[in-house]
Amino acid sequence: MPARATRVRAWLDIAFYAPDQLRQRIAYALSQIFVASDQDALLINKTVAMAGYNDLLCKHAFGHYKELLSAVTLSPVMGQYLTMVGNQKGDPATGRRPDENYAREIMQLFSIGLYQRDLDGSYLLDSNGKPVPCYTESDIQELARIFTGWNHTDRDLLTPMKNNRVDHDTGEKQVLGVRFPKNIPAEEELELVMETLLHHPSTAPNFCKNLIQKLTTSNPSPDYVRRVVEVFLDNGEGVTGDLKAVVWAILADEEVYTAPPKTMSKIREPWLSLVAVYRALDVKPGGGVDVVQSDLLYLKTCNQYPLGSPSVFNFYHPDFAPKGVVKDNRLVAPELEIIDWSHIIYLHNYIFGLLRLNLQDLKAPLKKQLYVNVEDFKKHLENNDINGFNQEVSARFFNGAMPDSLKNIIEDNHNGIDIGSGKWVQRLLFIALASPYFHVQENRAA
Repeated sequence: MPARATRVRAWLDIAFYAPDQLRQRIAYALSQIFVASDQDALLINKTVAMAGYNDLLCKHAFGHYKELLSAVTLSPVMGQYLTMVGNQKGDPATGRRPDENYAREIMQLFSIGLYQRDLDGSYLLDSNGKPVPCYTESDIQELARIFTGWNHTDRDLLTPMKNNRVDHDTGEKQVLGVRFPKNIPAEEELELVMETLLHHPSTAPNFCKNLIQKLTTSNPSPDYVRRVVEVFLDNGEGVTGDLKAVVWAILADEEVYTAPPKTMSKIREPWLSLVAVYRALDVKPGGGVDVVQSDLLYLKTCNQYPLGSPSVFNFYHPDFAPKGVVKDNRLVAPELEIIDWSHIIYLHNYIFGLLRLNLQDLKAPLKKQLYVNVEDFKKHLENNDINGFNQEVSARFFNGAMPDSLKNIIEDNHNGIDIGSGKWVQRLLFIALASPYFHVQENRAA
C-alpha cells in the first residue's frame, strides 16, 4: 500500500515538472477551502483515495463552482472526512437523528459562510452593529435530512457516492428559505441544494474573497473583491459560477499590479516557499531516477503538506491577525498562524542544506534526493560579477524586482575571498532566501 510520503512525492513531482502549473496552483488553493485531510483516522492509510481527491480538485479548477461543490459533496473521501457516509434518516423510536457535520460545513466553509456579506466581501450588520448570520440551527438540521442515504461500496474511495433510498429522508424540508417538497428523488434534492447555495447572496463574496486571499493578497480592497464577485455572478455570458473566469479576474485585476505592497501582499505559505525555491533552481532528482524520491521533512519544516490539514478549518484561518503591527492596522496575515520561530529556524536550515548540494557532482548525483542547479550563479561569482549574480537572483526569485536594499546587503557580504564559487553561492543565495522580501509575496512593481 502506498504511504503518505509517496503521495506527497508524487504531488511534488507534478509541482516541479508538470506543464499545467496554474491548474495545480488553483487546485492547491481549493484544497484549503474544500478541506479533506489524511490526518483523519479513517483516511490516514487511504493514500490512493487522497490522491484521487486531489485529482478531483484539479479536474474542476477551471470548471463550474456548482459542479465542483457537487463533486466534493459526493466524494467518498469527503463523505468519510465529514461523516456523511452512511448517514441515515431520523428514527423517533430510537432517537436517532441525521448526522449534521457535512450540512454545517458545506454552508460555513464551502459556500455561504457564517455571516451575510455584501458584494465587496464586507459583513452585513444588524441594528446593533453585529454581523448577520447566514443560517440557523434549523437550516443545519433540515439540510442534514437532505444529506441522508448517501454511501459507497468502493473500498478505494474513488467512485462517487450513490443514494440508498431506504436510508433517505423523503419528507418535506425547508433550507435557507427554500422549500424542498416531499417524495422527490435524493438526486433532485441534491441538485436543488447546489442551486440554492450557488445563488445565495453570500456565496460569491465569501468564496471569492477566500480564493483571493489564497492567491494574491491577504487584505484585498473592497473594490477588488467586488470586481471578482461580479465575474462570479456573471462571466459576461450570463453564467454564474464560472471558475475559469473567476481565476482570470483574480489574477488579471489591475489592482494586482498597481496597488502598494501594504495592500497587495501575503505571506508565502511555508510549503509553497520550498516549492518556489526548488522550481527556481531547476531541481532534479538524483540516484538515477526520473521522479522525486527524497523524503522532505515536510511536517517539521513547513508545519503543513498537501491534504494534511489538522482540521476542516485548514492550516490557518482567513481572518488570523497576529498581535502587533498587523492587528494594529486592522489587517490580517493568515499564514502567520502556522509560522513561529521554530518553523523559521527549521525552514532556513533546510534551505541552507539544500543549497549545499550544489557542491555535489551535478552530472551524476548518487543519492535519491533533490539536487538544485546553481551553475549560472557560480559563473557570475567566478567572474567576480556580483551585479550579474544579483540580477540572476532577482530574475529567478523576485520577478525581476529585487529590492535595492537586499541587493546592497548581498554586495556588502561578498568580500571576494577565494572560498570557492559554490560556497559563495550558498552563503549569498541563503541571504536572499532567508530575507522577508522572499517570504512575503507582494507587488513590487508599484
